[in-house]
Amino acid sequence: MRGIVQQSRAAGAASGPEAQFLAPLAELMRTHGADYPAMTAALASTAETGGQDQALDFGLDRILDGLGALIAQRADRA
Repeated sequence: MRGIVQQSRAAGAASGPEAQFLAPLAELMRTHGADYPAMTAALASTAETGGQDQALDFGLDRILDGLGALIAQRADRA
């Protein structure tokens, strides 16, 4: 769902099926957002970053952290 919101922001305006999905979602979040705090936070995060997802950077950092730990562990054994 977050990806759909990001795509619509990147395109400037949603059209077709995305528009049909996003309009009711926006209304749902306006009226019931407090009932869905995780969804509200995810959508707010997307709005704050201009639709740019930070997942790639986060995932790459975790992989590099893991490799760093593995290298350090193997260096300690040598």
